[in-house]
Amino acid sequence: MAILSSVPIAVSSLAYLGILLIGAKLGEEAFRKIGLIPFVGAILVGTLLGPGVFNVINVLPTITLFVSIGIDFLLFVTGAEEFEAERLKGVFAKRTSLLVSLAQFLVRFLAITSISYYLFGQFTEALVIGIVAGMSSAGPLSRLLTDTGLARTDEGTAIFSQVLVIEVAAVVLYSFVFDLAGKAITALSIAFTAGEVAAAILGIVAFGRYVMVPLLEKVETHLKSREVVFAIIISILLIAGFVGQVTGFNAAIVALFLGLLMQKFLAARPVLMEKLRAFTYGFFEPMFFAGLGLYFVRVTPALLVAGLAIFGVALASDAAVGAASAGFFQVDRWRNAFGTCVNGGVDAALLVTAFTAGTALIGGFGYSAAAMGIALLSLTAPLLFRRRAKLVSIDHEAGTQKKMVKQHLQSMPAVEICKTLPTVAVGYDDPVRDALKTLVEFDARAAVVLRSGRPVATLLMRDITGLSRREMASMRVSDSPLTKVVKVREDEPGLNLATLFRETNVPIIAVVDEKGGMLGTILEREILRRLAESLEEGDNAAA
Repeated sequence: MAILSSVPIAVSSLAYLGILLIGAKLGEEAFRKIGLIPFVGAILVGTLLGPGVFNVINVLPTITLFVSIGIDFLLFVTGAEEFEAERLKGVFAKRTSLLVSLAQFLVRFLAITSISYYLFGQFTEALVIGIVAGMSSAGPLSRLLTDTGLARTDEGTAIFSQVLVIEVAAVVLYSFVFDLAGKAITALSIAFTAGEVAAAILGIVAFGRYVMVPLLEKVETHLKSREVVFAIIISILLIAGFVGQVTGFNAAIVALFLGLLMQKFLAARPVLMEKLRAFTYGFFEPMFFAGLGLYFVRVTPALLVAGLAIFGVALASDAAVGAASAGFFQVDRWRNAFGTCVNGGVDAALLVTAFTAGTALIGGFGYSAAAMGIALLSLTAPLLFRRRAKLVSIDHEAGTQKKMVKQHLQSMPAVEICKTLPTVAVGYDDPVRDALKTLVEFDARAAVVLRSGRPVATLLMRDITGLSRREMASMRVSDSPLTKVVKVREDEPGLNLATLFRETNVPIIAVVDEKGGMLGTILEREILRRLAESLEEGDNAAA
């Protein structure tokens, strides 16, 4: 029996949510410390606290509501950050590559659906498990490619493009299965459902492009309030999810497509995006992954066997088709094999929506086995990938040179470094033409964007060089594509900056004081130059 079971639900829910949140964050940090995928720690905590093991927390309607909202926000931010609309267009333009990637997903889907049907005997349930365990997730893969230094390489791009196709294909197929559930399976119902899904996607695209974004731009222009814009985004997300759910189209998929359509709008407003990111990753994401474990049925030997079977078939089929297609994409066979079977994002969200949906697409036992398989895939695939692509680090040198570099940079705080360098910054309301002149003058690939003396975004040269002469003359920095600003305090050790540049992929850092005011900027090339100087000093000392 769960603790607080005798306490009114309205009261016990507060305690349960608090326990679940802190437990999820501790689980994530524990797994991060030992080099494993953090969110799996949150799933494990949810499983231990829920009916699956110790039954400390009841799965109350309030908790289910928070988890459901968390799924919507997680997929909205995923759509806004991880799908990269421009790259997606480029991928879908290459028909042969598109077909090869779709064939990969088809083989994986059929293999996992077959074993799931053998285990559970339910066709719809087997389809859902085949989709979620047979797909890949672009978000976790993107972080993995960054950690291994492959994010900006041709090989990393090839692997990422395959995963994008697989993920989009799985999302569309899931939408079709979700809409078809409960209907008689006939040629007419299949055709009608396919038309409904296509119409729903077109409706979401039209709403996002011609209603939502223009509305937010007008509100921002007239009210001059980011808080109101933030509130309207949340309201639209919730209402659109409701409409989608009522009309038979999954709310989470609605959120995903809306996020994808709002990429440019949010990219140009990094402060707003940062609020959404903090709102989602600070609360909803850990709550969602802990909730994923909370829904587990009692963990038994039979459940472990079923989960391991799904994991084994998924890993084997994913790796096999990834290795087989590596030659076509001209990438390393095993990196492609394990990179294309990275899970732990949209797949987990779709699994939870399938379980909590009113149509009951999947039962508790099948859900638990599939969740276990996805968690094991999320742990295993990155570990196997890293055996073929070692983690990149700036301080892997040995002996005297390593000590020299560390001592030299560690003794230099960020404020000392930035004082010796020019400040590469532009105003939020400056003309783009003037901003480009600043970048050319300092031979810089990026500049920090200032508003009232505070850094609020980063302007990348590559994002404005494609503008026409007319756009360059009329647009302001605030209208151009912007990315997040990376800020450090003035006492930040220089050694940490090199790592920060690698982790964020932003070539400039803003140094700020205690109140957030701008003190100066540091370009990535300056840190690399100091690393080179340190090595030369070490060589001279040794000589």
